[in-house]
Amino acid sequence: MYHNLKNIVFDFGGVLLDIDYNKTYNALSRLLGFDFAPSNLSSDTQKVLNEYEKGEITTPVFLDYIKSVSRGKTLMDQEITDAWNAMLIGWNPAKFELLWSLRKNYKLYLLSNTNEMHLDWVYQDLKSKYGIEDFDIRFFDKTYYSHLIGCRKPDLEIYEFVKNSESFIPGDTLFVDDLEANISAAKMVGWSTYHHDPNQDLVKILQKTLKFI
Repeated sequence: MYHNLKNIVFDFGGVLLDIDYNKTYNALSRLLGFDFAPSNLSSDTQKVLNEYEKGEITTPVFLDYIKSVSRGKTLMDQEITDAWNAMLIGWNPAKFELLWSLRKNYKLYLLSNTNEMHLDWVYQDLKSKYGIEDFDIRFFDKTYYSHLIGCRKPDLEIYEFVKNSESFIPGDTLFVDDLEANISAAKMVGWSTYHHDPNQDLVKILQKTLKFI
């Protein structure tokens, strides 16, 4: 199934970084005084979340918006930041070794829907716990973060942007993501795909099932 591959494009959260969305939903619900689950958010709030993920608004603007929807509470920036970052769990160090091994035979890329606060947390956590200060260039040929390139998955434009930037040709690229919508969009630009279940061991899957190492 996966033949003649030259490139592997990884999603971040749910694939390389362990996350739990519910931790942020619950933390923000407690902080704001209402259910912050996606199904309960207003169209305005969802719009702001998307804008922040695409870098269309700054972190201070995002924080001010969250304060504005709080029900009778005066919130500090750090409280919101901590709640927003609560979903970020941490790392399985074996994945660092996996990426390092894969770089011997493939060009590696990271394609992530993220935002400034989450990426700041990532860099700080990697530095403090693992002494990694060059994550983007140590493990990848190029990283693509939604808030820095102005588009997000599963919009087709982000896949076209990466494909054209790297001159990928049909059939030479594998995309690994944990969301079906993102996988479906990647197929539309001719990428091979692997829909990863975050509850499964990515290292063993790539080593044994997909036989990339």
